[in-house]
Amino acid sequence: MTYNIGIIGAGMYGKVLGRCLQQDERARITWVNSASEATTRAAAEEFGVEKWSLDYREVLADAAVDAVIIATPPYLHAEQLAAALAAGKHVLIEKPLAESPESVEKIVEMANKAAGCVVLEASCRHTRLTRKFQFIKGLIDSGKLGEIYHIHHNHLTRGTFIEWNPKGAWAMNKTLAGGGPFIDWGVYDLSFHLGLLDDLPQLNSVQCFTRNDLRDMRKLVAFSDVEQHGAAWLEFDTGLTYYYERGAGVHAETPNETRIYGTRGGLRFQFPAWDSNEVEFFHLENGEPRKETFTIDMSDAPDDSLAITTHFLDCLDGRTKPLMTAGLAAKHMEILFRILNG
Repeated sequence: MTYNIGIIGAGMYGKVLGRCLQQDERARITWVNSASEATTRAAAEEFGVEKWSLDYREVLADAAVDAVIIATPPYLHAEQLAAALAAGKHVLIEKPLAESPESVEKIVEMANKAAGCVVLEASCRHTRLTRKFQFIKGLIDSGKLGEIYHIHHNHLTRGTFIEWNPKGAWAMNKTLAGGGPFIDWGVYDLSFHLGLLDDLPQLNSVQCFTRNDLRDMRKLVAFSDVEQHGAAWLEFDTGLTYYYERGAGVHAETPNETRIYGTRGGLRFQFPAWDSNEVEFFHLENGEPRKETFTIDMSDAPDDSLAITTHFLDCLDGRTKPLMTAGLAAKHMEILFRILNG
């Protein structure tokens, strides 16, 4: 079956996902939309689409549209998802799910009521769809690590979001984006790490700090109030503890590294596909400490964004169910908001 798909938010990630959809014969892009006429026209030209609009409601009003990509800033997600589901459209919604706990709650309620519509959230992109995730989860499920009792993750950069994407000023405004690096990357961090444990641990307590006074951002963006550095100590009902540190704009740099500690063994790795594909396994052999290094074959692995559009179309076909539902994404967002709100 071929699905007619509209792109709501044809900026950077909307175009990335559109290019991936064009590689699958099941998808036909029929509409593009964004708030900028120049951006929308450019996307329409790139994708060879005749129908474009600055009003996303025109996309949803087309009865021939089966599904939409919502790739707009987070503060628009709740409104646009509500309209899409009311129009009976399936939705792939970009991460993060929304900019506030209130909007997240509304989205979950709407998704739960829209029984006939697929709603896939994008934080499984660099996580649950990757070979690294599948390999590491297989190690854990095999019992080789024993009981997982602690996770340690940190990633600090001196650069910030606006330096990576100069057109993304909205991402520096907490009211529009929800937060800084904890929201931008935290949804991936929790999707990966908690997914390894089947999302069973439930958060009991948080101790944390955040700072946003490390860099004066006025030379780069008119307004910025998102966190630049933060860390949290999370305790879960299973006894799991999790030290979690993120920063963008910090006076230091650390690699994107995860360490997982179990009663029988431990792991050290970098989960993004573009980082090292080696996984270090620490354990005992005949009572003596040993280390094995596994190399994951990533040579023919699909691009992460192609993997998520393929997964979305598979969900529409009924071949599988969304790896990241609105409800599951909301669980991760709740933890991140607790960190940001102290």
